[in-house]
Amino acid sequence: MAWLSLLLLHALSTGASVGVDDEHRWYGAAAATRLISDGHPPGGCTAFTSPVMARNARRSVCNYGRDIHRLRVGGGAKGDALDAASADGNVGDGYDVDRGLRFAGVGRLYANQDAATTADTVLDRLQSATVAVIGVGGVGSWAAEALCRSGIGNIVLLDLDDICISNTNRQLHAMSSAVGKMKTDEMGARLRDINPGCNVTLVHDFVTVENANAMVQSLLPELTACIDAIDGAYEKTALIRACVESGIPIVTCGGAAGRTDPTKIVVDDLTKVQEDRLLFRCRKLMRREHGFPKVPMPGKGKKERVRKWRILAVYSTEVQQRVVRGASEGAATSSLRTCDGALGTAGFVTGACGFAAAGAVVEMIARDEVVVPKKLGGAK
Repeated sequence: MAWLSLLLLHALSTGASVGVDDEHRWYGAAAATRLISDGHPPGGCTAFTSPVMARNARRSVCNYGRDIHRLRVGGGAKGDALDAASADGNVGDGYDVDRGLRFAGVGRLYANQDAATTADTVLDRLQSATVAVIGVGGVGSWAAEALCRSGIGNIVLLDLDDICISNTNRQLHAMSSAVGKMKTDEMGARLRDINPGCNVTLVHDFVTVENANAMVQSLLPELTACIDAIDGAYEKTALIRACVESGIPIVTCGGAAGRTDPTKIVVDDLTKVQEDRLLFRCRKLMRREHGFPKVPMPGKGKKERVRKWRILAVYSTEVQQRVVRGASEGAATSSLRTCDGALGTAGFVTGACGFAAAGAVVEMIARDEVVVPKKLGGAK
């Protein structure tokens, strides 16, 4: 069968445009696409006989993806034939083929870390997951994009803020054409364009102390994990507490303002956070208001073993800069809240925070090792 698959791949790669015999090309190319996306040669061969063969096979898959895209966008008789073939099981589900072309690299990346896991299994886990990004600003916008480009199948974007021109320095969706528009709307459209197979849900609201628990409850039971990218200590604490009570893995993000070194971003348990005033306040509120155990101060008193809360935090170990007098003069504001603070912010730092948060979530889903927070103490 090896020669037949290679013949099909050759027929695929030599077709500059979609031809008369497309149906026959679809069947073989779809199967070959699945094999190559998993890192295997076509036709059950043990290895490609030459680098040229491997390169031509990959090129064939890219050409196949181009033709499929043209057919699906163009519609017509050929597009209907492809849909019918998919329904009959001859080609396989159209989205599965599309998924393999878009995200096979992500599948291989995590499959290579576990011999018992295939790339398809990884992509299935990512596709079936639901991740909520709470706060679609300087950190949340980058996190949402990274989730989408990693093959997460269901993304919830929650925010009620609009885009202002002073967001340009740090927020992914802030462009001249988007000023005044809702952040969730712009980001949702972008994610759907990146991956039409991603189910994007928009929630136009802010998380508050009063509604945090109801917000999380409204996303159950589908919710797999949550990224907290909001900037108020009391609201963050309420959201963290709601996820703890519901047993939902959460990655909470610290402050990015006043920092210039993206290489200082780390991911660790909330009990291990350093140099982050925002997360310090959240941690203090978790202890004082919700009965979480106190974190011993290093070098003071008897050395104690810190019990992790299993709440992942993204933070910078860089010492935050101090406010310089007059630095905040002339700061622009949006219609709902202050756009930028006196400390100043850089996109390469907010982006690094967002990517780190998305990476932590994608890894736990891809490996099927979610970090469920511990229920410690009780509300006072």
